Amino acid sequence: MSFEEKIVAASARNQTRTVLALDLEDSDPSRLLKRSMDVLRSVKDLICAIKINRQLILGLGLRAVADSIIKPANDFSVPTIMDAKLNDVGHTNEFMARTYFDAGFDAIIASPVAGWKEGLDKVFDAARSRKKGVLLLTYMSNPGAEAFYSLRADQGNGSIPVYEILTNRAVEWRADGLIVGATKPPIISIVRRLAGPKMPIYSPGVGVQGGDAKTATRAGATYLIVGRAIYASSDPSKAAMELRIRPDL
Repeated sequence: MSFEEKIVAASARNQTRTVLALDLEDSDPSRLLKRSMDVLRSVKDLICAIKINRQLILGLGLRAVADSIIKPANDFSVPTIMDAKLNDVGHTNEFMARTYFDAGFDAIIASPVAGWKEGLDKVFDAARSRKKGVLLLTYMSNPGAEAFYSLRADQGNGSIPVYEILTNRAVEWRADGLIVGATKPPIISIVRRLAGPKMPIYSPGVGVQGGDAKTATRAGATYLIVGRAIYASSDPSKAAMELRIRPDL
């Protein structure tokens, strides 16, 4: 199955749009691993994917993450996304993408700022040959993101915001999804209009950063990326249940 088929199936099976951002931090690797695995087991039937950032990779090592997080997730039929935010030259991007894909990740997040030729072209090649997904960062969820992503750039016949340019590139390159912060519902709506009804939009920032799941969904988000609101809760399962929005809504 392709990444898109896996996440659609998981969303329908578990009746949720929630992607768990499993980004725990701990100076003790054993404690970090145990807590991560405990959270995963407690919410596996309440999420449609897992997003892993560098916290776990740097804290545990890629091999340990592959064996102890990705493999169980696969057993639970929950796809995994590596939040690498690839933004380098082509051969470096390709190496990182191949490494993460071969470790078992189903999709990777990259930055379209790297461009296509000798930038992201080989990332897409690596993904397509393995039936993996590439999600492109379009607008971050933090307050400081506006300084860059809303900056207007001249396109010859007038200026438009950078995030619109990135959206257009993602559509042109046939990305498997876009990342747009849940903290920016008006931006989600514009990106939805530009990208069309079929392009999945993944929205991080629900909960602690102030994004609202229902508001982001109404604006056009397909999936909601939730981290601290779930894994920092005393009852992750209950928190995931309270945040769950069915895919048919």
